Amino acid sequence: MMKKLSKIFLFVLCFFLMIYTAEAKSLKQLRDELKRDEARQAQLIAEQKAKQKKIDAAESEIANLASEINRKENKVTESRKKIRQLESDIKEKRGEIDNLLSFLQISNGENLYLEYVFEAKTFSDFIYRSAVVEQLTQYNNDLINDMYEKIENNKVLQVQLKEEINSSEKAIESLEKVLRKYGLDMSDLASDQKDIKADIRARKVEIAEYEKVYKRNKCNENLEITECVDVPPAGELVRPLKSGRMTSNYGMYDPWGNGKWRMHNGVDIGGNAVGTKVYASAAGKVNKIVKKAYCGGNIVYIQHTIDGKKLRTLYMHLHSINVKVGQIVTANTVVGTVGGNESYEHCSTGAHLHFGIMKGWEGSTYYNPRNYVSFPALGNRFTSRW
Repeated sequence: MMKKLSKIFLFVLCFFLMIYTAEAKSLKQLRDELKRDEARQAQLIAEQKAKQKKIDAAESEIANLASEINRKENKVTESRKKIRQLESDIKEKRGEIDNLLSFLQISNGENLYLEYVFEAKTFSDFIYRSAVVEQLTQYNNDLINDMYEKIENNKVLQVQLKEEINSSEKAIESLEKVLRKYGLDMSDLASDQKDIKADIRARKVEIAEYEKVYKRNKCNENLEITECVDVPPAGELVRPLKSGRMTSNYGMYDPWGNGKWRMHNGVDIGGNAVGTKVYASAAGKVNKIVKKAYCGGNIVYIQHTIDGKKLRTLYMHLHSINVKVGQIVTANTVVGTVGGNESYEHCSTGAHLHFGIMKGWEGSTYYNPRNYVSFPALGNRFTSRW
């Protein structure tokens, strides 16, 4: 039994050592990550251009379909006008013929037709009257039939045009759905591109600072940062604001109430106006500053050594930044001020500070800040930094 437990302990120990190793990085690894980020940025730009071409094509097709619909609707309107005109012409022509036949006293039936014909005084007059009746009757029938045929043709045309309009409208709806999808994709691509662009700028400054330290301390670029860089030790982490109200916890949440859950990798602190001072949570060294990220805005990262443990705190959605990369800070250093609804920032609703804690000095694993800092329950206020 003890042997089995020892194996389990060794497996767990190795697992955590693997995680720690993954979090520890060298200057060379940072440079490699920068190259990957730059390659990813180029890929995002290429994807954005390719999708923009599809969007342009879809928008052009929509414009063409809309123009075609407008043309067909105009034809329907013209067709209806023709029908109304033909119906009016038929009514008028009927009146003319009825009046003429009434004048000739032959409009009330075959007997009067015959009476008109046999009233002829001469044979020539008889032939003439017979021809008049025949021609008049034929003219009347041909005219009315022709007009009715045109009306029916126009009705068929209207049905055909309406079907074509419905087909075009469905095509437009389909294209608009594609556009909405591309619009969302483009928005995601744009945000990813802006975020990675901001991170690349920050990473270059960070690497430049490390290069100075590595050179000063004569460290090989393959040596882990934790072995070459000095960060002043600190006893504990404290609240980054003098007062505030806890508005969001660490963990999974649905920010927009649309069923799309995501990880919230820190705590949000509200209840402060834009411009309120934000303090470093403990003594340490500023190692990274991201400016005007699409999601996160202005962000400050500070490295700490807490009871021998390597940690990094981050302060997001800042209105202003009061420190620089490489600066040594204390728990009383103002790193920046509370921001909110900045024009360049799209992931912040109202003035607040997002405070997070990460494993290692260059890692990407987040811890629950409540495990390191004494914060009140969600919705409650605090009025001191301890």
